[in-house]
Amino acid sequence: MTTPITALERQLIDHAADLRDEMTAFCARLLQTPSVNGVHDERALALVIAEQAKALGLEAQVVGANPNRPNVVISTSSEGPTGLLLIGHLDTVPAGDEAAWSHPPFAGEQADGKLYGRGAVDTKGGMTAALYALWLLKQHPEALPNGRVQLICVPDEESGATGTLGIKWLHDNGLLEGKGAIYAYSDDLITLGHRGVLRYKLVCRGQAVHSGSNEWQNGTAGKNAITGMARLLLELEGQPFEYSTTPYFTEFRPIITAGTLIQGGVSVNIVPDTCEAFIDIRITPEFDRLRMEGVIDGCIARVAAERGVTFERELLINASAALTPDDSPIVRVLESVVRDVKGKEPKRVVAGPANEGYLLIERSIPTICGFGPMGENAHAIDEYVVIDSLPQTAAIFALTAARLSAVS
Repeated sequence: MTTPITALERQLIDHAADLRDEMTAFCARLLQTPSVNGVHDERALALVIAEQAKALGLEAQVVGANPNRPNVVISTSSEGPTGLLLIGHLDTVPAGDEAAWSHPPFAGEQADGKLYGRGAVDTKGGMTAALYALWLLKQHPEALPNGRVQLICVPDEESGATGTLGIKWLHDNGLLEGKGAIYAYSDDLITLGHRGVLRYKLVCRGQAVHSGSNEWQNGTAGKNAITGMARLLLELEGQPFEYSTTPYFTEFRPIITAGTLIQGGVSVNIVPDTCEAFIDIRITPEFDRLRMEGVIDGCIARVAAERGVTFERELLINASAALTPDDSPIVRVLESVVRDVKGKEPKRVVAGPANEGYLLIERSIPTICGFGPMGENAHAIDEYVVIDSLPQTAAIFALTAARLSAVS
């Protein structure tokens, strides 16, 4: 059921529409400021956002443990409790083969109502919409009867969503709060949570010997660490897992992607005594790290006994599956706004890929783990954001903030 849009909300929507060209130009500027994880520090992009926030009359801080990889904290006011907390991440994945793009990935070019570039929907378009939502609310302070709205732009999400430089640092330094949060990704689905992710480095150790020796031929010496690892990776890949029974997760099951990176051996004529491989595991709420490690260790024990090799494992990433309660005020309010602004019933989902939403939920901030402007091709060639969805999303964020502020 839709509810009547108030006169103030109509003003916010109309004002956002007037900002289409300004928002497009600013988003293009973000796309023209490369921030590829592992290649560029995020500082240059952070300063672009902070300077624009200050030019719009908003409060802005550039803070963090690493001055070259900072957070940007933007507020409608320096005082009052935070109602809606909007989040985006500054870093992007690489562009890949730039020659394969129909528009250069760091040019911010427009075509057919779309703005192209790496990070357009992941998450420079979302940060653009969020920033201008704060500016809209700054122009209409009566829309926020109780407190303020904040946008935080964090570094180093794409390396594994650990939040070490971002959300964890902000929380530990008293700079993270909110009645509810929205991670400003793409699409108008209400993403209540996401699967978890575990990543491990595995090492197989065998015994080196000359590949032309009688001992190797006769099986009295030498253990091939690479084939031992291959056997383990196939064992892990073949593990059967049941689909989740947790609400919203029922389309997902745990999956082990084995051997995403692998290396081993020292010479073509030496039986390799060492092999390293990495595995990526996506987990549902039924599985935590300890339960999955029981599966991994069972596979290791079987293969080690069969092949006469040894294994070591090292945990690299541990992000739990996350789910915001579907009766949380942020869920109900965002749904009502989407219904009223877009005239459609939004769908509740959870995401297969993980993000930093779990860190916010674990810190008692109910979080929509993905919602934002429309677009396609995140992590792929020709990533783009739909230009008209930028002001519409800014309006949705602003109305959500206003309605959430009124919730006691």
